[in-house]
Amino acid sequence: MKLARVAAFGAAAALVSAAHAQARFSVDEIEHGHKQFDRTCAQCHGRNMVNSGTTVYDLRRFPVDQPERFFNSVSNGKGNMPSFKEALSAEQIYLLWAYVGSRGGKEP
Repeated sequence: MKLARVAAFGAAAALVSAAHAQARFSVDEIEHGHKQFDRTCAQCHGRNMVNSGTTVYDLRRFPVDQPERFFNSVSNGKGNMPSFKEALSAEQIYLLWAYVGSRGGKEP
């Protein structure tokens, strides 16, 4: 079990590194990320990432040059946000990053 987690973390780190290296996301990645966001994140962070930013983090302002920070926050939780490392695969988190990191598809 422990080795599986280490392997999954290594795969996730590779995806994050790839996300950091690529300046653009594909339209498909952004669309799949949007669907994943609607299923996983919209309840707290708002539809299309629109919220007041007073009780939860406004993801429209997330630094696009910090994919490792995004992956860490989603995986391990931060503040009132729970950890999603047992609920989401590395690929699902990458797709979320494609959506958030592209400002909801506005900056592919």
